[in-house]
Amino acid sequence: MRRVLLFAVVYLAAVTSSALAQPRALGHDVRWDLVQIAQGVVLPGGTDAGRDAGTGDTILLTGSGDAEPAEGNTAGGGTFVHRHANGTEVAHGVYVVTGFLSWDPAGGTLEGTGLTDGVGRIEEESSGILTLVVRLFPSGGGHADAVLGVNCNLPGATESITEGITLAVGNLRFVQNGGATLLHVQK
Repeated sequence: MRRVLLFAVVYLAAVTSSALAQPRALGHDVRWDLVQIAQGVVLPGGTDAGRDAGTGDTILLTGSGDAEPAEGNTAGGGTFVHRHANGTEVAHGVYVVTGFLSWDPAGGTLEGTGLTDGVGRIEEESSGILTLVVRLFPSGGGHADAVLGVNCNLPGATESITEGITLAVGNLRFVQNGGATLLHVQK
């Protein structure tokens, strides 16, 4: 019990110091969208895929929302479909954001790519990794808590980021396997 409590204190201290070390987002919302590109316009409503290396299982997610790193406030959600490697559906349903973990901005913009931002203003775009706590609600009942990473890589980013989503739920670790995301730091 003491070990668990010590781990929780160390973890919370790390998350808090990480949020405080992120001046670009302090006092601002970070909007996240899993996007689609239609006729050269980036729009909400896309589907991102993740794959678990150990099992070959896949997950498809839709979604959008926002987070306020300085306050730890979050909102948003979407849908999910989990399939085994052979294509058999395991579960489908919805998920909601229940908490904020971290925000690692990396700059960048769509400017010069020939794409039009149909989500927000170009001056608010940012690459980065937004990490959130989510709760999945399968249509068959029950729920499962998970950690969702929304990873956005735009031209001009200060670090290399693999575009897409990550999702850790139970013993499954889904990593990016297709799709696109877009982040905006809203003032």
